[in-house]
Amino acid sequence: MALLHASKLIPAPGSTPTSAIPLRRPLKAYKTHVTQFLRTLYLFTANDILTFIFPTTLFSLCGALSGPVLSTNASPSVLPIVLRIPGAVCVLWINLLIFTMSNQRHPAAIREDQLDKPYRPIPSGRISSGATQNLLLILVPIVAGCGWYMGVWQETLMLFTAQWMYNDLRGSDAHFLVRNLLNSIGYGLYSAIALRIMIGAEYVLKIEAYEWIGMIMLVMFFTQYICDIKDIEGDRSTGRKTVPIVLGDQVCRWAIAIPVVGFSVACPTSFHLGVSSYIATVGFGFLVALRTLVSRHPEADKSTWKLWALWTCSLFVLPLTVGKEVYLPIPVVKVEGVVA
Repeated sequence: MALLHASKLIPAPGSTPTSAIPLRRPLKAYKTHVTQFLRTLYLFTANDILTFIFPTTLFSLCGALSGPVLSTNASPSVLPIVLRIPGAVCVLWINLLIFTMSNQRHPAAIREDQLDKPYRPIPSGRISSGATQNLLLILVPIVAGCGWYMGVWQETLMLFTAQWMYNDLRGSDAHFLVRNLLNSIGYGLYSAIALRIMIGAEYVLKIEAYEWIGMIMLVMFFTQYICDIKDIEGDRSTGRKTVPIVLGDQVCRWAIAIPVVGFSVACPTSFHLGVSSYIATVGFGFLVALRTLVSRHPEADKSTWKLWALWTCSLFVLPLTVGKEVYLPIPVVKVEGVVA
C-alpha cells in the first residue's frame, strides 16, 4: 500500500518504490547479456582448455621453476612464479580466443562444426560469422596491447602472423605438411609467451630454453595430428588434406605411434637424465601408441587424444627434474664433523 501525503505518492514502509521497478529489469537484462556474452567467448575455446591451456601453463610453470636450466634466474622462488600463473593463463586464453574465433568464422569451418561440434557458438546460433568478425576487429588490437604490456609483443605479433596464415590464407586446408608446420610454430610461440611471462620481466630465457621449445615444436609437428583422427568426417566434408585423409587411417596411426615412442626417449635424453626419468614419458608414450594402433572407433580416438595431451605433460615437467635442488633446497647440517 502507499499513502498520499503532500500531493506525492509515498511508499509505505517495507514496500518497493514504483520508480525502482523499471530500473531492476534493465539491470537484470544487462547481467544476463554479459553472462551470455562471456559464455559465448568461452565456448569458442572450450575444447582447448584441458588439452592446450593446461598443458602449456604446466610447460611454462615447470620451465620457470627449473631456474638456471632454462633462464637466467639462478635461484627461483616458488611463490612469485606461482603468482604469475593467472597472468600467463589470461594471455594464453585471449590469444587462443583470437585464433579460435578467426578459425571458426569461416564457412568451411562452420560446415565442419555442424557435423563434429554443433555446440560451438556459430553453428549453435549464439553469434553470427559477421558479428564474430566485427568482434575480432575490437579484440585483436586489445590482445596486441596486452602482449606489449606483458613484455611478449614480439611473440604475439609472430603468433598473429602464423594464425593469419593458418586461418585466412587457409594454411589449414593446404598440404598436411604445411598444416603441421603452422601448428607446431603456433605451439612454440604460445609456449614462449607463457614461459617468458612466468620467469618474470627481470630475467631472460637462455639458449637452452629455445632449444627445448624447438624440441616441443618437433613433438607437435610429428604427433599433434592425432587430433585429426577424431575429426576425420568433418575434415573430409570440407576437403581438408589432413594426415589420416591423405595417407589413410593405417599409415596415419603408425606415423603417430612411432614418433610418440621415439620422443618419449629423446626428450629425457636431451636433458641427460637418469633411467628413472624415462618411466613416466615412456610409460605414457607406449600407452598412447598402443591405443592409437588398437582402439579404432570415434569415442576411443577422443580418449586417446586426451591421453596424448597427458603424455605431453609428462614431457613438460622434465626441466623440473634436472635442477630440482634449486626450488627444493636441502639443508646441510654439520654434526660433530659429519655432514648429513
